[in-house]
Amino acid sequence: MKTQQPEKDLPPFVKSWKQFYGLLIIWLILLIALFYAFTKYFE
Repeated sequence: MKTQQPEKDLPPFVKSWKQFYGLLIIWLILLIALFYAFTKYFE
């Protein structure tokens, strides 16, 4: 049976899955804020 290392699939700029998901949540919050500001500016 072949064991897979979980860190092997991570992007090179993160060291753990917890850090990856933290960055992902921050990125999504930033996108939502930018789209909200864009909508308010052009309404």
